[in-house]
Amino acid sequence: MMKVLIVIMMAGMWCMLPEKASAADPVIRVLLTTTDFNSRYHQEITVSYDGKEITYTAEEVKKQGDKVRIPAQKDGIRILSIQRQSGTPVYDGSIEIIPKAEGLIIVNELFLEKYLTRVVPSEMPATYEKEALKAQAVCARTYAWKQIQEQRLHELEADVDDTVNFQVYGNMEPQKAATEAVRETEGQILCQNGEAVEAYYFSTSAGVTSTDEIWGSDEAAPYLRSVPCKFDEEEPWSSWIVELPWKMLEDRIREKGEGTVLRSVTVTRRSESGAATALEAVSDKDSCIIENEYEIRKFLAPVNCMITEKDGTETAGGSLLPSAYFELERTQNGNLQVRGKGYGHGVGAGVLLQRNTGLFFQKYYGRKSGMTQNTFHGKIDRNVVTIGRKNMGKKTDKSTVGLILGFVKRMQEDHIGAYAAQAAYFLIMSFIPFVLVLT
Repeated sequence: MMKVLIVIMMAGMWCMLPEKASAADPVIRVLLTTTDFNSRYHQEITVSYDGKEITYTAEEVKKQGDKVRIPAQKDGIRILSIQRQSGTPVYDGSIEIIPKAEGLIIVNELFLEKYLTRVVPSEMPATYEKEALKAQAVCARTYAWKQIQEQRLHELEADVDDTVNFQVYGNMEPQKAATEAVRETEGQILCQNGEAVEAYYFSTSAGVTSTDEIWGSDEAAPYLRSVPCKFDEEEPWSSWIVELPWKMLEDRIREKGEGTVLRSVTVTRRSESGAATALEAVSDKDSCIIENEYEIRKFLAPVNCMITEKDGTETAGGSLLPSAYFELERTQNGNLQVRGKGYGHGVGAGVLLQRNTGLFFQKYYGRKSGMTQNTFHGKIDRNVVTIGRKNMGKKTDKSTVGLILGFVKRMQEDHIGAYAAQAAYFLIMSFIPFVLVLT
């Protein structure tokens, strides 16, 4: 009788299986920004798909409900109101247009592996060596997986945006070599003690790497070590110089409500590796302390200024200072000269290192940290795991019923798609009478 009840109970659990995406290919929601990644809010959005071209405004979207959802299309959805390096971008997956007080936002929902095919070539040239691209794919997947868990953009109904605030997505169309790197590392993420790491990466080092203390962490993660980096010392961005108009900085202080006349700007604290982590701006009103590597780079952003790189190349500045490794000096004409090193935050792994050596995991996530001690040129060891294996190392109930219940629980925890789950469950249920008789 007990065995019959167990069968009935388990049959009842059939109706409780969730309809979610496969854990082997989770879904990610990406907030798409305007042209040049300037803003998260769009005033007007024009899309093209299935031979149709439609323009949306906030007023029109509100008439249709709380949002407009365009389902995934065979040939993708082109957003004509956005420009990227490769032109007007085409997106896989669905598109949601959602009205907010500041304007419209666009959320692209798609499978993680598809997402990566547009991240890897946007963050690393697809002409780089295969193993470098594979390392980049694992790193990008790990970072994205971590962001999905943390839900930092929950209020905007997204997991990440498509800018350097997270990972650049969709600036380049998928490239064959990058797509192959994503496919060959499918589902693999970098872990320590079974937990996904914060897999940060950057462009060019300042001669040494940073730790996550530059963002205010009380203690650096054990796998994010500050180590010397000489692989890219001859690269153009290994050193640079830019002159910032004093009036531009004064305007920024004024916008903060911290005074009208700027007296001085000084670095007051640096990280273990030398990155600026606190900046003091003294005005006629008070002194303003700017903390956090990102906020400092934003305050000193060389907008409309020309940056001279090590090889003499001049590049137009953007919304962030190239890095937080810099020295400040007032010029004779009263402006602020910034002499810096590196490009990016400097935490984790350098893209150029991945290209030149293939020692990405071993070198930059720590030989002594318990991670990937035997990794070389993209070979995967026990510290790179496949997404969805959440029960590794846990004690398992070895009884027949325990194994079946454990299987059902794993299907639910790992978000196996409804159809696959139902098929697997049907097979289990088909064999239960025979198993119970044998036991």
